[in-house]
Amino acid sequence: MMKRVLSLLCAVLLLLCLGATAFADAGEPNLKVGDVMPDFTVSLTDGTTATLSELLKEKDLVVLNFFASWCGPCEKEFPDMEKVYRANSDRMVILSLSAYEDDTMEVIADYKESHGLSFPMGLSGEELAAAVGVPGYPTTLFIDRSGKVGFVRVGAFQAEGDFEAKVSHFLAPDYDGTGIAAEIVHSHTLQILAGLAGSGLLLVIARWALFRKAGKPGWHSLIPVLNVCKEYSLCWSGWVGLLSLACPAAYMAINVLINAGMLSPGAVMTAVKVALAALFVILRIAESMKLAKVFGKKAGTGILLMIFATLGRLFLGLGKAKYVGKAA
Repeated sequence: MMKRVLSLLCAVLLLLCLGATAFADAGEPNLKVGDVMPDFTVSLTDGTTATLSELLKEKDLVVLNFFASWCGPCEKEFPDMEKVYRANSDRMVILSLSAYEDDTMEVIADYKESHGLSFPMGLSGEELAAAVGVPGYPTTLFIDRSGKVGFVRVGAFQAEGDFEAKVSHFLAPDYDGTGIAAEIVHSHTLQILAGLAGSGLLLVIARWALFRKAGKPGWHSLIPVLNVCKEYSLCWSGWVGLLSLACPAAYMAINVLINAGMLSPGAVMTAVKVALAALFVILRIAESMKLAKVFGKKAGTGILLMIFATLGRLFLGLGKAKYVGKAA
């Protein structure tokens, strides 16, 4: 009865894990490519105002960017936007507006000065933000010379030259009013966390079943690291098993030291990380093959245990496999 309950629970969790990334939590603006952009007037940090219809009398492109002072991705895309603006300010303008309720004009003015930005910045106001339907920061709309939305991007411009390429499309001499398909950068953070949590629970259940079959205390499955050591002690004892755990720890330590500026990210460190990764895979395959052996399965099952770790252990722990003894 217990095995049936566990199997049902695992099936439900597995479905949740597989379906976790099927939904995105980032929405889309109300305005789409091809829509006419409603006229608006906004206040800027220099005490002036900007009106869309007036700007379009002088410019071929208005880039309407919504940001927040705390937004990290916004901050990262601004240098490229500034560079492109300086090169094309005679034909385009960037209006970067905060739609975050706690941002004040003073905060935006300080932000603009501290980041060395020359394009107009200010507050969007509730009316404009509601009309656009800003789903997150940053959100950027390109408004062409006819007053239509030519491009929409939800999320930061990350690739070098991406923003410049989009601007060049609308400033090209042969521009015919054809827009660019919207780019909605979906955020799967919550779904990924849910998937990891579900997978972790499945793995705990699988290891609990493995220990029970081997006559070991099932509570070992609840303790990180210890559960791995205990699991592999069913098939492998000694320093080799510990080395397999040390490889990823060393790999992460190198990354931390590189990010802290204590190691140089050169060819040597790259080679060391590649060697650690290769050694880790080799040792994990060897361990998984031995784990399969102690449950009466062939070496091929061990490879599957390495590639599909959670599902493989569920197969051994909840399936008909029987513990036949510790491998040599």
